[in-house]
Amino acid sequence: EYTEMRAEHSVFLSVYESFAGAKTVLRLKGEVQWIPQGQSEVPVYERFYLGGQSFRGFDFRTISPKGVRADNGEVGDPVGGIFSAFAGAEIQQPILSEDLALALFVDSGTVEREFAVNTWRVSAGFGIRLYVQQLSPAPLAFDFGFPIVKEDTDENRLFTFSVDLPL
Repeated sequence: EYTEMRAEHSVFLSVYESFAGAKTVLRLKGEVQWIPQGQSEVPVYERFYLGGQSFRGFDFRTISPKGVRADNGEVGDPVGGIFSAFAGAEIQQPILSEDLALALFVDSGTVEREFAVNTWRVSAGFGIRLYVQQLSPAPLAFDFGFPIVKEDTDENRLFTFSVDLPL
C-alpha cells in the first residue's frame, strides 16, 4: 500500500481575438506528484515517468531515474520516481480559420527518486493543431520538440502525435 499525492492546474488565457473571432490562446500548465512512502515501496509500473505526450522532445517515459545494470554497472533503463514536477506553456494561433492552428510550446520538469529537484529538463518546439469536427471537438496535435536542457541518459523524440485533450 502507498499514498499518491497529486496537484495540477491548467489556465487558458485568450491573448488576442481577430476581427473574424479567431482567438489566440495561451495555456499554462503545472503539475506536482509525490509518493511519500519512498522508491522501494512502489512497484516500477506505478512510479512516475515523463516523456512523449507528457513532455514533448523526449521519448516516452524516459524522463526518470535510471537503474544500474548488475552485469556491467552502466546506467540502464528508466525505473521511475516518486516525485515529479512539470511546468509548461503553449500558445495556439489560428491560421486562416479556427480549423487549423500553429502552436509554440515550452515544456520543463523532472522525475526524482526522492522529494527533491536534482535535475531539470527543458524542451521547446512547435506544432500544428487540426480540428476535424466530424471526428472530435479535440484537435489532432502534431508536435516537433527539441530538448534544450537534458541529461546524458535522456532519449530524444522529435515528433509526437496526439489527440490534444485539454486536461
